[in-house]
Amino acid sequence: MGRWSIIACVIFCFCAGPGVRAGSYPDRPLQLIVPFAAGGTFDLVARVTASKLSEVCGQNVIVDNRPGGATFIAEELAAKARPDGYTLYLSPNALAANPALYKQMPVDAQRALTPVILLASQPMALGAGLSFAAHSIKDVIKIAKAKPGKLMYGAAGVGSGGWLAGELFKSAADVDIGSVPYKGGNEAMTDVMSNRIPLVMTGLPNLLPFMKAGRLNILGITEATRSPIASEIPTIGETVPDYEFRNWFGILVTTGTPRDIIERLNADYNKVLESADVKQHLTDAGFVLIGGTPNEFASVIANNTQKFMRVIAQAGITTH
Repeated sequence: MGRWSIIACVIFCFCAGPGVRAGSYPDRPLQLIVPFAAGGTFDLVARVTASKLSEVCGQNVIVDNRPGGATFIAEELAAKARPDGYTLYLSPNALAANPALYKQMPVDAQRALTPVILLASQPMALGAGLSFAAHSIKDVIKIAKAKPGKLMYGAAGVGSGGWLAGELFKSAADVDIGSVPYKGGNEAMTDVMSNRIPLVMTGLPNLLPFMKAGRLNILGITEATRSPIASEIPTIGETVPDYEFRNWFGILVTTGTPRDIIERLNADYNKVLESADVKQHLTDAGFVLIGGTPNEFASVIANNTQKFMRVIAQAGITTH
């Protein structure tokens, strides 16, 4: 082969390489990084959608739970992955909240990660142990005001949806309640059922089966309106005016991933959300399915970042 033929071949491979990879994508298993422990609501969304995505794209999707570090452990792992679409990150609201909570972060996730799709949202809920004296949000506030700083609630770590919902509740209700960080809301819930702590703030889908089994009480949900699958549970806002919080679940990839791979992932995940079994599984558990485009998810992140900046500053919430 002549010199110019070799050069032409190199140029062609360099220029066409990403397109060729996108054309055959995916040709090996995908990794889905989840920033919380197995067994919680994030793990549920991850595994239900990963199973269906495997069917849609023809490759295994391996769920990789990386809890701890206020989601930074998982975020950093996803941010430093090869930008080839084989490493996915299931993000909570912490992506939008962390810039308001931390002056220094190990990774600027909003720059290092690129939105693919907003999968779903869910209300959080305040659960209580059966032996705990409070049977309503009003009772919790009364107990907290009688013994400032003595009452504790568990959540999936600083910056998680449960922690944000809990801290905003403390601010809105003007109560002093301590927080106990866990690697996942399910672990905090287990300690509530074992009477190690009195309260847990986690996803409604996490708590519902145990409420129905008579193992804990749900005192209120964080949505503005009652859940259609558990309308007997009041909203926290019915007692604390203007209180509302919704947690969301979105897929991102490492920045630099080819646009056609992002669009392929977006299309595949939209198919996942449209499938009857995924719809039934997640909506019956209390999730609201969303879907849409990468740009629509990017707008949600941007809007939520501004909202959390304002709310967290007004509430005086600080990390420890």
